[in-house]
Amino acid sequence: MSNAPLPQQPPPDGPLEPHERTSTRVAGHTSTMVSPLYPEATSTVMAPMEAGELPDVAAVRGPRLEQLLFVTTGVLVGVIVALLAGVAWVSTNAQFEENSARFTAQVQKQATELGQTLSHTLSLTSASSLRDNNYAFLNEVARSIIADNPNILRVQIYDADGQLAADSAPDAKLGTPTERKPERRGMSALYQGKPVIEYQEPIDYGSQSGQGVVVISYSMESLQNQLHGLEDAKRVQLRRNATTMAGLGLGFLLVAGVLVALLSRRITRPLHLLTGKVMQLAAGNLGARAGTVSGAGREVTTLGVVFNHMAERINVLLEDVRAKAQLERDVSLARTVQETLLPGREAFQAGPVRIAGLVVTADACGGDWWARAPLDERRLVVGIGDVTGHGLATALVATSATSGFAAALTMRPPEELTAELLISSLNVTMAHVGRGEHQMSSALAVIDIQTGIIDYAAGSHPSPLLFNRQTGQVSGLQSRGALLGASAGSQYTSRQAQLRPGDLIVWYTDGLTECRDTREKPYGTQRLAAALQANAHLSAEALRDAILADARAYSAGRPAQDDVTVIVAEFSPASPRVA
Repeated sequence: MSNAPLPQQPPPDGPLEPHERTSTRVAGHTSTMVSPLYPEATSTVMAPMEAGELPDVAAVRGPRLEQLLFVTTGVLVGVIVALLAGVAWVSTNAQFEENSARFTAQVQKQATELGQTLSHTLSLTSASSLRDNNYAFLNEVARSIIADNPNILRVQIYDADGQLAADSAPDAKLGTPTERKPERRGMSALYQGKPVIEYQEPIDYGSQSGQGVVVISYSMESLQNQLHGLEDAKRVQLRRNATTMAGLGLGFLLVAGVLVALLSRRITRPLHLLTGKVMQLAAGNLGARAGTVSGAGREVTTLGVVFNHMAERINVLLEDVRAKAQLERDVSLARTVQETLLPGREAFQAGPVRIAGLVVTADACGGDWWARAPLDERRLVVGIGDVTGHGLATALVATSATSGFAAALTMRPPEELTAELLISSLNVTMAHVGRGEHQMSSALAVIDIQTGIIDYAAGSHPSPLLFNRQTGQVSGLQSRGALLGASAGSQYTSRQAQLRPGDLIVWYTDGLTECRDTREKPYGTQRLAAALQANAHLSAEALRDAILADARAYSAGRPAQDDVTVIVAEFSPASPRVA
């Protein structure tokens, strides 16, 4: 495609925001393509992952897992042994207390029965002796009772006057009065510093003064000695139990320590190996994998499996990053090629015809293209295309279509080139490049700048709008044809129209009319025609920018879903402009 070098001008502010503009100058040709401000599409290729400085694991403080297991197990065993010892102590003590109480009750019961029996028997046998004043006999009876029963320490007999009539104690003074009442009872007392139980029984021997009383002092020293023996036995048993529990505790602790050491080694050894693999992975060894672990528990085995899966995922992610980086480099290269082939945003002047166009891409690379080029001194050609789909492949097809269009301009002498011939040639190029997977809508026009006759053809592309400044009417340049690239044998026909002074032609892609507002309502051709009528007084480049600004305002700044291309041609033979 031939074109005189054009001076590079800074793009005007306003209609393209919030888009960024990129300009490239290659071999004296300035090209501009506008891309949205998408960081993921325009950012620098991600730097490769680096291991960096590894963490100092030796600086990590705290107890080791083996120590925690051993201390925890030791505390647990100690608590269990202490509880068992406490339970044994309480049980043993309760048992001895129960035996002591039962033995005491039994001895007291026996003593009570014996004392009551002796006191009652002695009361009956003493009645006649008191009646006969036979005190010597009573003394003999009292001493014989003490001699026969060592637990009976003393026997006393009082007459009805309350005077001591007989006493087993050799130093007792007979006739000593007493305040004892003649009644049956038993009570605790001391005799010669020894605990006794005194049983007394009234003696009815027919005295007018009343009744006498017999008192038997039963010793409790034997019971106390037996209770002391039980207390000593209890202490010995408690000490024996404490020693046994201590030995069991030490044995349990020793056994637990051995088991914990073995178990902790089975657990921590795989963890140490897994930590080493993690460090290798952190150091950049992406082939580090944990081996099969047995006997360490399901959790540790699961951890190893998860680590291996994580390492595999890291490899996959790194491959994805490399692929993405390569794709971004390819996209950048394709973008550079597109920018090189597309015309600049500055207006092009050929006699009375002034042309200004612009491609606004939705992604980093677009599927839209446009071109303008002089055929000879009196004719120029304008082309526009929209490749179906998005992405890098679409951009490459669009670039190939642009190249194909430029090649079609050189296949025959300029005077033989027509819109029908050019679009048919471009269809064959698309059929070979797209291979049936990509098609393209396109519109081509050959304009005679002297006569204003326009020869145009299209393949499933929106009809350009024609506006006459004298009448203020908007019409369309209708032309039918199949999508380019669907079949190499598709037939296309061209039509002609006469341009009048002041006429404006607007070519566009469907990304303009299909941009939507917040209610998902499309921009449409009616609003485009209204924008054309409202801004028809502007120059070609200003009208182009006004249409793009109106579409952007309509979509309320929402991200574009498709590429947008607008070309404005102004036919003003009365006042030609200088390129």
